Amino acid sequence: MKVYKFMKYNNRTLVFLILSTLFLYSCKSDYTKLVERELATGIKNDTLVYNLKFGDTRKEFYEICWDLNSKGLVTHGGNNNYVKRVLRSKDSTLKTKAIKMLFYAQFSNRDIITGMNLKFTYSAWAPWNKTLQADNLFPVVQDTILKWYPGNPFIEVKKGLLVKIDGNRQIQISKESEKDVAVLIENLAYKYNALVN
Repeated sequence: MKVYKFMKYNNRTLVFLILSTLFLYSCKSDYTKLVERELATGIKNDTLVYNLKFGDTRKEFYEICWDLNSKGLVTHGGNNNYVKRVLRSKDSTLKTKAIKMLFYAQFSNRDIITGMNLKFTYSAWAPWNKTLQADNLFPVVQDTILKWYPGNPFIEVKKGLLVKIDGNRQIQISKESEKDVAVLIENLAYKYNALVN
């Protein structure tokens, strides 16, 4: 009987190889497992904000923003780096709780939207006003994002960074400064295209 090289491994070596494989898989972070699991579902969530979606072109982004501006819904943000929308509470007694939301798309090298940067700040923020700091705004933004994008809950991947993944869409929330809460929405199918091909 002919013995091939791979057949020369004894049971101990085989057990070692199996355990090593299991160990390497178990070393994956909960985040990595979540990304792989959600991408494997094949669920496609392309919705961003204001009828913008993953796959829109830079031209479409500008046209939609221009239309929103002409309707008085948005204006330019500071230094013209963002589009600005003021979110007001339905409760008129909470005027100081108005929130300034800035947003701007991330584009691929082919000018296709692959993500969206958002920044939230209380409009009446001041360094001395502790109730309008980012620490107090963070849970409000988290709750708002969950209403806008229902589905899976947020998980904490590291201190101060929450992540929510629904199919291909990942949403991250973090405190950017004492006044700003940053939100990043990304298309994981674009970011990790090797995992979906």
